[in-house]
Amino acid sequence: MHKVKVVRSFYDQSEPHIGRVGEVIGHWGADNNEDGRDGFMVQFEDGTVVGLSENEVEDVADDDADVPAAEGTDPVAGD
Repeated sequence: MHKVKVVRSFYDQSEPHIGRVGEVIGHWGADNNEDGRDGFMVQFEDGTVVGLSENEVEDVADDDADVPAAEGTDPVAGD
């Protein structure tokens, strides 16, 4: 699969993961989601698996996947 970076949070479960990169291990959509949203099941390095909507993540090139967000920076603003 591919890797994504959490760049914004629209739902509580994604808030703690802003700035983190994880691997997409699955997909969910209208066929298995009562709200009809599309998204990804993302597994992070610590083993945590979270469902994230497509508008909360951005694709990450393999070269960028191993670069964690620096502590105390805003990964969205690029500080």
